[in-house]
Amino acid sequence: MVVLAYLMVLEAPKIVAATLRLTGDGAAARLRRIGRDSSRIVTGYLSGNLLISVICGGLTFVVLFLLGVPFAAVIALTVAVFDLIPLVGATLGALAAAGAAFLHSPTAGLVVLVFFVVYQQVENHLLQPVIMGRAVRLNPLTVLVSVLLSVELAGLVGALLAIPAAGIVQVLLREFAPAGRQALPQPADGEPADPGAAGSAGAPERPPAGG
Repeated sequence: MVVLAYLMVLEAPKIVAATLRLTGDGAAARLRRIGRDSSRIVTGYLSGNLLISVICGGLTFVVLFLLGVPFAAVIALTVAVFDLIPLVGATLGALAAAGAAFLHSPTAGLVVLVFFVVYQQVENHLLQPVIMGRAVRLNPLTVLVSVLLSVELAGLVGALLAIPAAGIVQVLLREFAPAGRQALPQPADGEPADPGAAGSAGAPERPPAGG
């Protein structure tokens, strides 16, 4: 696998360049633009996901440190890593942190549980739509709806691919969807270009009033 990955990274630019040369200048420019925008979307998604995990880990460390739970930094790092996993990651991280807090004291365990319940609501309905929307350049409502639909349709895989897939679909629509502007109808030979002019030309002249 390592050798295959190395060869793909080494040879991919040559393969892409050779393929684009076969498509012609116009199509090649469009494909380059689509590839560049899609790459930016995937990179933004990964960066946004990493930022959310860092926020989760940092807040977890603050709560555990204030409660006096031992190894707060290690537990917070574990929570941040778990948070990278869609759907189940946040739950696994919360269970790990709450378990360590309960071992310290029942009060600390309850506080950590309440913290994660509140934080998950904030992350799912505020942090993720806003951060992912800015990273992938999607409307926050589009991010939220795409995640919910993908989870219903494809479960864990859908949740993992929902946001980058929505961003790539937006790129493809921008490139291939018609602009929606209809050309004005061209007049036939012998017909005037302005319909109003035709009506006025065909009507007899009226004498002035009072004449």
